[in-house]
Amino acid sequence: MPPHFTYRAMLFGVAGVAVPVLTLLAVGVAVAENKSAYDLIKDLFLPLVSPLVAVLIPVVVLFLIPQNQSRQKLALELCAQYFAEEMRDARNIGWRHFVVEQQQLPPVRRAERLNQFLDYHSNLDFHRSIDAALDATFQKTARVLDFFALVNGCVARGVADGDIVKDFLVFYYLWWRDEIMDPLRKTQRIVLDHPKVRPTWWQPLAHLDALAGPRVKPGTPTP
Repeated sequence: MPPHFTYRAMLFGVAGVAVPVLTLLAVGVAVAENKSAYDLIKDLFLPLVSPLVAVLIPVVVLFLIPQNQSRQKLALELCAQYFAEEMRDARNIGWRHFVVEQQQLPPVRRAERLNQFLDYHSNLDFHRSIDAALDATFQKTARVLDFFALVNGCVARGVADGDIVKDFLVFYYLWWRDEIMDPLRKTQRIVLDHPKVRPTWWQPLAHLDALAGPRVKPGTPTP
């Protein structure tokens, strides 16, 4: 069961116990006449609140704390994967091909590289015809982009801690989104409703975008 459904079920369960208990407590206090504070606590508060505490403590100890630790652990593991040697090699090669070298090319050649990468995903004939070096470059670039899509999915399902992902990965994601993903998407060369040719990162990664905050237009000063 996805975490957000589990949390929702847990919340409804706790609320099912808490609402009647708190209602009875409020009614009891309202109808109490000249009882002392000690008598109210002994005769009313403890008998009604004890069941609520008995439910909340196991939920916190057995569910909330382990779930939170699991989310933090997965987020740290994803960050470690991003900075691993193999991923660093993929990032360097992809960034050099699509950003560093692109800046030295005329606009027509820049568009050509973007189109080639998308044809690599959607055109089997092109996929079979490219040389090994370019194939390796495209494979490494796709691995980085797919990784960001994986992280976005983990955050969306609530299985990875968004705050840790934001601290470690969003800075790098923004560069790849703005310099590579967005230019690729703007070419509109992939049929969006065909899952066999649509990359996992083709649609905007909404949860990583939300962690990153609002987009800043080029030339707009940041506070």
